[in-house]
Amino acid sequence: MPSTTSQKMRALAAAVSALVLTVVAVFWGLRGVEVVSWLAGFGSFVATVAFFASGTGGALSRQVGHRLTARLGGKIRRVVLPSEGGSTFHAGTGGVIEDIQAAGPAAPALPVAPTPPVAPTPPARPEPPHLDDPRSERGAGSARGTAVAAAPAHGVVAVTEAGPAGVASASGRTAPEPVIHVVDGLIDRDDQLRTVLTGIRETGRGTFGVVGGHGMGKTSFLNMLRDAVRREFPDAVLMPMRPHESPELYGLSDAYSGEYGSATTPAVAALLLDKSTQLLGDLVQDVVEQFSGFVVAKEGAPRATAVTMHNTLVAKSWSTLSNAQFDVNVKTPAESAIERLSRAQRRIDDAFLADWRTFLAGRRAILILDGFETLIDDAVGQWFVKLARRLPDTAVVLSLVPREYAEHGRRVLDPDLVEELPRFTVAEAHAYLTYHFGDRAGVRLAQVVTKFTGGHPYGLKLVVQFIHAHIDDALNADRLWEMLIHLSDGGDPRLDRLVREVIRPDRNPNVWRVAEVASLLNSFDVPMLLDLLDGDELGADPEQVSNAVRQVERLGLLDPLSVAGRFRLHDFIRPAMAEAVRRFTPDRWTHIHRRAAAYYYRRITTIEAKTASVYGSWFKYEDAVWQMHETEWMFHSAQLSDDRDLTRAQIVVLFLEAFWWWGLYVDFSFCHQLLESWQRAVRTQHDRDLLDEMRRFHRNYPTGPDKPAGAHWTEARHALRTIGELCGIRHGWRAPGRSSEAAEVHRRAWLYLRLFTAHTYWYDRRSAEAEDAYRQLEPEFLDLDDEWMLAWLYFEWAEVALGAGDRSSAAARCRRSSALIRRLAEAGEVESELLAYLHRLLGDLLHDTDPVAAAQQYGQAVKRAFVFHRMDNSLDPAISAPDEYTSQFYDEMTTRAANRMAEWAGHVHCRAILAALVEATAGTVPDVEVLGSGGDAGTDAAALAATLFPRGPLPNELHQRRGPFTDYWGDLVDRLDLDAGAELDRIDQLADALADESVA
Repeated sequence: MPSTTSQKMRALAAAVSALVLTVVAVFWGLRGVEVVSWLAGFGSFVATVAFFASGTGGALSRQVGHRLTARLGGKIRRVVLPSEGGSTFHAGTGGVIEDIQAAGPAAPALPVAPTPPVAPTPPARPEPPHLDDPRSERGAGSARGTAVAAAPAHGVVAVTEAGPAGVASASGRTAPEPVIHVVDGLIDRDDQLRTVLTGIRETGRGTFGVVGGHGMGKTSFLNMLRDAVRREFPDAVLMPMRPHESPELYGLSDAYSGEYGSATTPAVAALLLDKSTQLLGDLVQDVVEQFSGFVVAKEGAPRATAVTMHNTLVAKSWSTLSNAQFDVNVKTPAESAIERLSRAQRRIDDAFLADWRTFLAGRRAILILDGFETLIDDAVGQWFVKLARRLPDTAVVLSLVPREYAEHGRRVLDPDLVEELPRFTVAEAHAYLTYHFGDRAGVRLAQVVTKFTGGHPYGLKLVVQFIHAHIDDALNADRLWEMLIHLSDGGDPRLDRLVREVIRPDRNPNVWRVAEVASLLNSFDVPMLLDLLDGDELGADPEQVSNAVRQVERLGLLDPLSVAGRFRLHDFIRPAMAEAVRRFTPDRWTHIHRRAAAYYYRRITTIEAKTASVYGSWFKYEDAVWQMHETEWMFHSAQLSDDRDLTRAQIVVLFLEAFWWWGLYVDFSFCHQLLESWQRAVRTQHDRDLLDEMRRFHRNYPTGPDKPAGAHWTEARHALRTIGELCGIRHGWRAPGRSSEAAEVHRRAWLYLRLFTAHTYWYDRRSAEAEDAYRQLEPEFLDLDDEWMLAWLYFEWAEVALGAGDRSSAAARCRRSSALIRRLAEAGEVESELLAYLHRLLGDLLHDTDPVAAAQQYGQAVKRAFVFHRMDNSLDPAISAPDEYTSQFYDEMTTRAANRMAEWAGHVHCRAILAALVEATAGTVPDVEVLGSGGDAGTDAAALAATLFPRGPLPNELHQRRGPFTDYWGDLVDRLDLDAGAELDRIDQLADALADESVA
């Protein structure tokens, strides 16, 4: 028995040691250095005091237990305990215990990264542990030992597969099992993280895939990976520099899914060229000045090919030339178009790779792209993976969902570099529950939760929310199981019931009501909810609605969108909740969709009220807000079953008007959005048939200024006929019993279907059928009271006559179109695009008979095309910027004019013709030598056009309201004669003379 003196000395020694350890612990704790405790128990001040004061210092034969207590404001962090002996932990009010790890004789100490000496902050994520036995299985945890107690709100809890870290087995030793960390509420996937990091470290390049279903935590994993890369490779270039860029922006529509490789079509190849250059440009947008070769290569992308034939036959004195025959076959099969586009693609890719190598300058680069499943199923995704293989010194990490990886990813990804995110094991669920509920969360509770959720990460998160809502009962494993099995036995309905139990509608009716409404919406904000809830008691209180939205967001059920204040219910639960509303409260489901449709319709009419003018009203199709409102209105309207014929006619009108405004000339993303929105809204077989036929039409109508003849026009025409049948307008739009509103929708649908049917004859060079089609349309368009559309009809009909060799009819219809344009101009609306087309039409009519007059008209067409780059927009007080449409239109006009000038190279009045051509754009008359000589003239129309006419915008100058091109455009336009009335007078004079000449 120790003496009294010995006890006093021991107590004194304990006090001195305690004081010393306190000073040391505070000093090193502030510096962030590990506090390591071994058998002596130097893990904390409390443990040390207990060790000495208990009188067991010399009792080496006893098994030592460790008790770590952080009292008021106390902090114990990064302690490594021996596996022998049991350990208990207690955190008092304000106390923090974090990162407790076990190390025994059978397992080496786990390496942890030191914390830099800065002011105290939430702990950094520890490095993945290095295990001796990588073959250890991740099985279900057991109930051995005691659980880790109260976890910090923000910190790290470490638990082994066998249970909490530091828990001894029956033999007194802990097996070397992996440690599971929960960092700031996220379970570390150390195995998968270590695999990817090791691959990057060892290979330095390659394309890695991270595969996981929706809600499996791919985004969280990639964020962890990004943080780990910054620590492991501090000198590496981490791309993209804007980490939240979404690959979804560069994908093709669902209609082109699977169309790559041997299934590539010219349309897909053209879209790929556009989207791929956009993706690469955005990827390096912050350092684009270092990618000059890539920018130059983009400018050389192919456009329409012009073929000019020059043949000179000479029979000199006493010579004879007879029975000569020339066969000219200019074929443009799909293969040649694809190959031409592919060559341009390779040229751009090679330029980017060269610039990329120079940009890296020997450094390592790591590119991490989330959401790549939206690209891998189309040509853009397939192209990017192949390009990624060629990126020097670059490792690429892409996230995918299993279905897309199986169907499309396996073709291009190395399976050895693909890491699948598994569902959580019981041990991982236990660590997660311990993080939230401390030692009250036993292994049995984790087994129940894992069985119910199947280990799905987002399901685990929802169950934790459920437990929080039922904290008194749900921490009992058997009781929790009883509560969970009362939920629906199905898949999605189970999630709906789970959310219901998390929110507790009986206690939080406002929160549930908001979540329920949100489940039926693609996106929302508080003002929209107030509108939809108008008439409800909740709708009269904006503050309560705002609080309810914040509560739903706090529960982790909302995804914030890029537009401030706008949200979307998480995709993992939204369909389940929406289906539950439809099944169990169909009246409410219908009511919300009807009110949402009315809400967006009012927003649409508000925007359209700003575009009361005839021509200006069409600019709404370029307005992103109007597009969004129109798409959402169509989505909600399509959910209603009142009149499906009317609903189908409405989507047809909307789609064909958008296609008329932009889609027939350049690829229009809004057309793709409408098809995808309708795909989400289909409810009947007729709806699905309509979707298929609209896609058939869209696929077979060539985009761009060149419309080659071929069988695709027959396909497009057949699709249009079927679309009319599905809308109930096969034999016309008039039908008894239709309301005036419905009749107007069907009328417009019928007109557009007939107009595009006329196109299929016109572009297929079937002049007689085209003539009949336009003749039948004329009275309908005259009755439409839309001068702009009627002006376009007469222009197109004039082109039909020109193609058929009927110069008189072409001139007369040109005159009618001009008269309608004059009315618009007198009202302050000058339609430069159509005015340019009329000038060009007259140039074509005069080409053979009066070259000087023809050249003047071609020059006027170029002038109007140049002005068209920037024009007034009734929805925007600022002048619009040049875009892909105006740029292509200018190329079309200048190329046609240059080709015509090249044909006149040997004309006796060549200089006068040349002067007439450049006069309209205030150009200086160049030497005739620029045209070449004889048959060599005009072989490079683009180069000749660049010599004769003002320059168009460069690719990087599109969509820019300021910059070099804007200044250039303004300076030139200030010098041009833009008197539309005088131009129309000249058009009328020439058209009348041509019509009279033909009659004579």
